[in-house]
Amino acid sequence: MDKTQETSNILPQIPHHAIPQWSDLPEIDLYMDQVIALMDKYLCDNSSMDTKFITPSMINNYVKLGIMPAPVKKKYSREHLAYLIIICSLKQVMPISHIKMMIEQKLQQNTIAETLDFYSNLYDFTYQTLLETCQTKLISNEINLTTQDDLLLFTAISAAHCSTISNKLFSINHPQISINKKKTKEN
Repeated sequence: MDKTQETSNILPQIPHHAIPQWSDLPEIDLYMDQVIALMDKYLCDNSSMDTKFITPSMINNYVKLGIMPAPVKKKYSREHLAYLIIICSLKQVMPISHIKMMIEQKLQQNTIAETLDFYSNLYDFTYQTLLETCQTKLISNEINLTTQDDLLLFTAISAAHCSTISNKLFSINHPQISINKKKTKEN
């Protein structure tokens, strides 16, 4: 087997990772420890089992920052879970302040259920698109990705570029935020 075949054979081994839709969320309210366990289940991609996606202090901070509503009698509903899924999956690549603004804007036109379903569908689409792009680049030999480390580097660089582009798009869509940050730095 040549190196290109070896590299292209790795992609089918990557398990699909999806996040839940609104209808997949529990209908009963949960306590903090149950929320933590459920979020780990929803957000864990099986390759990073040691990673803690969420802690009680993080949840408390999101409530204090107004990114998500406060629990009712120390219980968290489907609505809270929807916020946490979006926040936790984006916080790796985007500042919390940007996530907050994006959620708020989406909620001006949609319910939290519709927002989560849209987000879940988009998450699935982008995941599949990235895998297909990798496969296409490997087959076309457009770029010489002959080892698994080359493929790893390609996806890592892609992630860095996507983060940069999303932050630039945020600045274009919200120029007042960029202006305020510049004024704060100048003072």
